[in-house]
Amino acid sequence: MSAPSFLQVPIRLRHQAADFHERLASLGMLCLRAKNLTAELVAIADPGEIVLEGSNQLLFPSLGLSVSPSRIAGVHAMRIVQLPRHSGVLEFDFEHARFPLGIAIPGDLNGGTRLQEFVAAFCEEEVEIPDLLKWRAGLAEPFQSCPCCQAAAEQRRANPEAHPLAPILSDAIDFGLELHCRITGEGFDFSRFIDARRMSFQQSITLHDDHGDGILRIDPAHAHAIWVLPVRVDGETRTAVRIYDTLGSMNLEFSVPGDAFVAPWQRYCAAACS
Repeated sequence: MSAPSFLQVPIRLRHQAADFHERLASLGMLCLRAKNLTAELVAIADPGEIVLEGSNQLLFPSLGLSVSPSRIAGVHAMRIVQLPRHSGVLEFDFEHARFPLGIAIPGDLNGGTRLQEFVAAFCEEEVEIPDLLKWRAGLAEPFQSCPCCQAAAEQRRANPEAHPLAPILSDAIDFGLELHCRITGEGFDFSRFIDARRMSFQQSITLHDDHGDGILRIDPAHAHAIWVLPVRVDGETRTAVRIYDTLGSMNLEFSVPGDAFVAPWQRYCAAACS
């Protein structure tokens, strides 16, 4: 499998192989991209060659990632069109899920030796892109909202600065708060800390961390409901913000230390509804 011809088409991998996840955890530093209807969380971390097996759960503790193996519909290696210098990405598709979980090797530029060796070890077959897209389309029903909800969603996306999450996240930046972010999907749960330092708006709300190792992006169109509340985590009081999509599912939760921000952040939400 030479470098010039590597991943000219996607390759389906044997993800059921006994040592698949252990070999994945031994690849070194990884860049994870988790996405659902409302949010996207990207972070770079080292899995530390540790995988813990539980009841229908695979836990990568150093990554803050848990995966349900029985929910994995397929794993494919493919090129990243937006990142031509990178060798490729592994995409995990889950049953009833609209978005894959992406894993890339940030230091594996150009030659992509580590990814090539991994793909060669678990290669099942090449898949043409139209066939892959057709297969993915059958995993979950396309999302459709009613005309009333669609109009409100388009308005939220066109004016992300007016969404109550904008002043909430602005406070996090201004007060130097470290956010613990948790994004969930049909077959995964991914958590990371983000030391937020700047925010941008391009039909979304995007939070960038201090070191360039983490990005949180929220689509305000689908951030339909927000719940701000105090929680106790490992004996520590925290202010939590839970974000629900238009289907009533919690897509994202982030929290900061203490409960001092519960009341002001609830006021931001109340003001947006008035």
